[in-house]
Amino acid sequence: MAKTKTLAKVLDDTAVLMQKYVRLKDFAFNGGYCKCVTCGKTGHWKEFDGGHWISRTYTKHKIAESNIHPQCKGCNRFSHKIHEEYTMFMIDYYGKDFVDEMIATKREVMKYDRQELLDIQKDLKQKIKELEHDC
Repeated sequence: MAKTKTLAKVLDDTAVLMQKYVRLKDFAFNGGYCKCVTCGKTGHWKEFDGGHWISRTYTKHKIAESNIHPQCKGCNRFSHKIHEEYTMFMIDYYGKDFVDEMIATKREVMKYDRQELLDIQKDLKQKIKELEHDC
């Protein structure tokens, strides 16, 4: 008998799908390449991460599409000095009020229902399938 995944694992799986979706969407939108929001490097979507502006440790924005954007692996994984560049991107893209609201709410605990997360996963899988077909 298969073990039931914990709610935390289902949330992590949802975050992984959202990261993939964001990279694929950027790839399709930008004519076949992703662009790192912090350093500007371009490349194939598989060479990029779905970088979180507000850390994934804060559940409020862990799977929020507006908190996840393509980042090259160097910026996302190894450079801790890029947060200022990411913040400037966020302000330019969404506006200062939106960014301030995300900062103000980041410590709010977001409690997800298992079925809600599974429904989000199903939707993301369908969107990913459509984007992969077009790529």
